[in-house]
Amino acid sequence: MTMSPASHRQYTKQNLGLFVLPMPDASWYERHGTPLLDVVAVHGLNGDYLQTWTSVSPTTGRPTTWLHELLPWKLPRIRVMSFGYSADILANTSVAGVRENARMLLSLLRDKREDEGDSERRDIIFVAHSLGGIIIKQALRIANNERNMYGGIADCTKGIVFFGTPHRGANAAKWASLIVGIKSAAFGTRPKISFLNLLRPNSKDLMDLSEDFRSIATKYAIVSFIEEDRINGLGSVIVERYSAIMELAHEEACMIGGNHSSMCKFDREDRRFDAVWRCIRRISPMCQGSPTPEAT
Repeated sequence: MTMSPASHRQYTKQNLGLFVLPMPDASWYERHGTPLLDVVAVHGLNGDYLQTWTSVSPTTGRPTTWLHELLPWKLPRIRVMSFGYSADILANTSVAGVRENARMLLSLLRDKREDEGDSERRDIIFVAHSLGGIIIKQALRIANNERNMYGGIADCTKGIVFFGTPHRGANAAKWASLIVGIKSAAFGTRPKISFLNLLRPNSKDLMDLSEDFRSIATKYAIVSFIEEDRINGLGSVIVERYSAIMELAHEEACMIGGNHSSMCKFDREDRRFDAVWRCIRRISPMCQGSPTPEAT
């Protein structure tokens, strides 16, 4: 939910859809074997399928997208995908809301897995930032309800890793509404009020969605990362602890360094990444005991 009143992201066919990210080299699967796990990432408000997960070095300017540059070195038998959807709160002309984007994610993921011919065997772990977690919860609810179309996704999903997902809303949504009200005229279009209204603290739609998910939550391992640092200029975190966790008996809740934007960006020297890749390995039975490339 990185909200900048001074700029907005352009969403085009270049960053909308479900993208399979490349492995560290072209012969990766020949050396390490076919993938056993699909890791599917979903960005949040004002996010991007790559930039949300990319750390840029302040000294060299070099970008690192940990999903496909770092994670395979720890879990070599994975395939990484990232879902991009229109999530700008300014200059957003898309009519798609949470449910529509959840269905789009399911349809695209089903098609990708059918193309591989192994949809009945390969585990799925979702990785979500902010609003992306709400979309994933909605998607899994739909998948469990509409098993004739998405039952394979419902059953193969092993867990979700949440980064700063506002399960009970966030005060920043109200703050963003104020910013949008002042700035939207400059962009000549209407803001994405539906997303902002959904993310207000304890909004009815958000509470209904969360309650619907609780009925299936025990089927999935849940890891919730909680942002530690305040946003400069705002004086507070975006998603408070009470909203970033669902208070489920089997939920693993962990504080992670960084603000709402930087909490899911890691480079090669970032020690925070260790906790992230290890929780993904714990969730997927197929990845446990698999040797890392450094050990082979």
